[in-house]
Amino acid sequence: MKEKSYECVYSHIREVYEKVRKTESYEEFISQYVERYVYASDKKMVHDFLSSEGLEEKLVDGCMEKDLPYRRITGKDKNAYVWMEAKKYIDANENTAIITLHNEKIVQNTVIKMERELIKKEQDMAKQYWDMVSLLTTVLNHNHLVEVGYQDDISFYTKQVYLQLQKKYPEYGITDEEIASVAHLAPIHDIGKIKVPIEILNKNGKLTDEEMNVVKQHPLVGAAMTQRFPEGITTEKLNKYSYEICRHHHERYDGSGYPDGLKGNAIPMCAQVVGIVDAYDALINDRPYKRKYEPEEAIRMISNGECGAFSNQLMQCFQEAAKQQNWLKRQN
Repeated sequence: MKEKSYECVYSHIREVYEKVRKTESYEEFISQYVERYVYASDKKMVHDFLSSEGLEEKLVDGCMEKDLPYRRITGKDKNAYVWMEAKKYIDANENTAIITLHNEKIVQNTVIKMERELIKKEQDMAKQYWDMVSLLTTVLNHNHLVEVGYQDDISFYTKQVYLQLQKKYPEYGITDEEIASVAHLAPIHDIGKIKVPIEILNKNGKLTDEEMNVVKQHPLVGAAMTQRFPEGITTEKLNKYSYEICRHHHERYDGSGYPDGLKGNAIPMCAQVVGIVDAYDALINDRPYKRKYEPEEAIRMISNGECGAFSNQLMQCFQEAAKQQNWLKRQN
């Protein structure tokens, strides 16, 4: 320290090492390093910390250890940087100071901690999401808007049709995640019926035009309800599926459905699948306005277009799913 001589022992950045070897004094090295590599607003702070005067602070028992976080620019772009940490170890008794400049571990640990907190937050949000879906399904059951076991049935049928679509039409890009999510969300497609008067839902016989118009509002009401679901990274796709299922499950491929009169592939696939499954489930169960049909008859009615138009691909996959042993076993 007295002679202010210095030696560069190592640098993993070769350019820095080469520049250091060409400087004749410690002060020149510090000046060049700060000027070339330190982020503009950190230059004075780093220079003061590493200068010769900064190595002659008042020491405790002749020794000192200090560190300073700063930003080192990473290239020609003066705004691109990485966080670094300068450390100085001073031993006045030996007239020695050791300087190290290395990547900032504290910042890395902080980033890791933030990532973990974000993951936990997203996991909590996903749990809140599914808790809300479960609650809505419970409300539907409590209000007798669906039959006992409906949730499991509609989820099962949705999954089986989706699996056939995935198998037969890989160009649709259907993922396992989409199948699982839509199957789990399918039971809430009619949540908008919570706002429909129970006397209309339980009416024996044909509805009047006015009553039918009230019923036809339930997709809009249900879609609006899904927009109150928790929003986050992990629920982004779930929110999309739940909205599309609730709003569009009564759309039909030829444009004759409601509420928007969507046609063809403008109807989201998740809504198309839930739409055909919902029609099937309604046929095979008793309703106040109709008797229940045998599964074979229900399949025939859907295939004949008595429940509205569905795409040929979807119809084919529905018919194939209904032939599978697990589907037949469930009916029995």
